[in-house]
Amino acid sequence: MENDKDRLFVTALARGLAVLAAFRPGEAALSNQTLAQRTGLPKSTVSRLTYTLLQLGYLQQDGDSGFYRLGLAVLALGSAVLSGYDIRTRAAPLMRALANEQGVSVSLALRDGTDMVYLETCRSQARVTVQLTVGSRVPLATTAIGRACYAGLTDAERAQLDQDLTERYGEAWPPLAASLVAARAQYLADGFCESFGEFEAEVMAVAVPLPALAGHSSGMSLNASGPSFSWDAEKMRMEVAPALAALRAALVPGA
Repeated sequence: MENDKDRLFVTALARGLAVLAAFRPGEAALSNQTLAQRTGLPKSTVSRLTYTLLQLGYLQQDGDSGFYRLGLAVLALGSAVLSGYDIRTRAAPLMRALANEQGVSVSLALRDGTDMVYLETCRSQARVTVQLTVGSRVPLATTAIGRACYAGLTDAERAQLDQDLTERYGEAWPPLAASLVAARAQYLADGFCESFGEFEAEVMAVAVPLPALAGHSSGMSLNASGPSFSWDAEKMRMEVAPALAALRAALVPGA
């Protein structure tokens, strides 16, 4: 968070954003103490930051506990971000149709560092599907949607990403690196990537990368996932993966 060597870096702003980034999906309101622990900032600093963010509408305060939750100003920012990706509007009807036809969840995600962030997700009407939503963040290295993204990057982009992943995983990186190399080889041979029970034990998923689109860097991908009690590896490879590839072809002709 600190960057003393960069004169343009505003540390106070970075600290405020770190407080906002400390909130996680599905959580109740957080105290200044919890925010201090998550950000590594002194509690007195966090108290001033939460007060400021509260005044600006980026946080809301619970009347009983005094704890904080994200405010509507954050939602407005998120909406502005999503509106910049018009591919969501074009993809959603196709994704919804595939989800209902195959009884799976279909998602569109964009790379953010060493993670993938969901931009759109459509679930089937089946009673049990994978429960991830817009804004969900998953690791690139162990998910099908992340591996497909990796497979679709340029050589230069993959080289930089490998450095970032090495820094993130340390000694655990070599086996993950091997899995990503294998995933790219699978994509080149079969046209899709897979992750069967590696990210979550009960989740089966296949994915395909999307080409770089006008105004956006490369790093988008589509996946289809379902519970392991409904889908085995052969069915995912033989039925869902071709349908997902057809979705991509309809969304980005010539991809």
